[in-house]
Amino acid sequence: MGSSLETRIASIGIVLLLAALLAGGCGDDAGPTVPAPSPAPPPPAAETPAPPQIAAEEVVDRETLRLFVEEAIRIATAEIPSPDEAYAFFDAVFRPEGQWRHGEIYLAVSDLEDRMLFHAVSPELEGQDLSDVTDAEGVRIADGLRAAAAAGGGYVEYLWPNPAVEGDEETGSPKVTYAAFLTLGGQDFVTTSGIYPPVTAADVRNRGTLQSFVERAARVVMEGEWRHGEVYVFVETMELSSFFHAASPQVEGRDRTNSQDANGVLINQELRAAALAGGGFVEYLHNNPAVEGDEETGSHKVAYAAPLTIGSAGLFLGSGIYVEHPGEE
Repeated sequence: MGSSLETRIASIGIVLLLAALLAGGCGDDAGPTVPAPSPAPPPPAAETPAPPQIAAEEVVDRETLRLFVEEAIRIATAEIPSPDEAYAFFDAVFRPEGQWRHGEIYLAVSDLEDRMLFHAVSPELEGQDLSDVTDAEGVRIADGLRAAAAAGGGYVEYLWPNPAVEGDEETGSPKVTYAAFLTLGGQDFVTTSGIYPPVTAADVRNRGTLQSFVERAARVVMEGEWRHGEVYVFVETMELSSFFHAASPQVEGRDRTNSQDANGVLINQELRAAALAGGGFVEYLHNNPAVEGDEETGSHKVAYAAPLTIGSAGLFLGSGIYVEHPGEE
C-alpha cells in the first residue's frame, strides 16, 4: 500500500516537472522562445542634389568652364524625371540670369542630330538644325561639339562673334566651348557652354580684336612693371593717332600729327620716323610734372620708339625719360 502511494506521488512529480519544462520552452516546438525577426530597414530616402558648386559668374577659364557644364549636368540628371520634362526644367532653371546665366556664360542643349533643343540667350535657335553651321574658317561647330561629348567631354575651339568686340561679325573672335553628354531616360543630349578667352596677338583679325588685344595689354601695363612714376609706355598708329597712353588716357583717340615742343619739334612725327627706321631715340622738350614752372618751356626728354605690328595694323610703341642734359642716354 505504501509503495503504491509513493509510486503515484513520484509519477505526479514527474508530470509536474515535465509540464514546467514545457511551459519554460525547452521543447523543440517552443515558439514563444524563438526571437522575433528584425523589422525590415526603411527604404533609403530620395537623394537630394547638393547645391550647385559653381556659378556662371565664376567661370573665367577652361577649367571653371568644365566644372560649370558638369555641374549643370549633375543637377539636371537628378532633377529631370524624363526627357519629355527636360525643356520645362531648362527654361525655368537655366534661362534666368543668375546661377546658370551671367553675361556671355550660359548653357545650350542639342540632340545627337544637331538640332538645338534649348539655348539660354537665343531661343530663336531652338528647333533649328545646326549641323551645317561653320565658323569663319569653315570649322563645322556641331560636329566638334558632338565628338567632344562622345569622348567623355572635351573642349572645342572656333571663331564666333563676340558681343563685346566691335567689328567681328564676319571674322568672329576666338571662342572655347566645353561639351558633354546629359543622359535622360537612355537618351544622350549634348550640353555646352563657352567662353571668349583673352585675345592674343595671334587672334587679331580686325579692328575689334585689335582693340581688345591692346586694351588687355594696357591693363597689364597699368597693373604691372610697365609704368613707374614718369616712365610709362604709349602706343600710336602710323597715322599718328594716340592708341594707348598709360599716363594720359584722355589723349587716346586724338590726332597727334602736329604736336610740337617749344622749339617746334614735331614730336610724334619724329617718333614715327624713328620707329620706321627700325627703332631710335628722339629728344624734345616736354612738361615734367616733377618740375615747377616748365609748363610752357618744357624740360628735356628723350624717348625711344619701336615699330609694333599687330595683325595688319601698323603701330609704334615708345617710352621716355627726363634728362638733365641734351644728348644724355
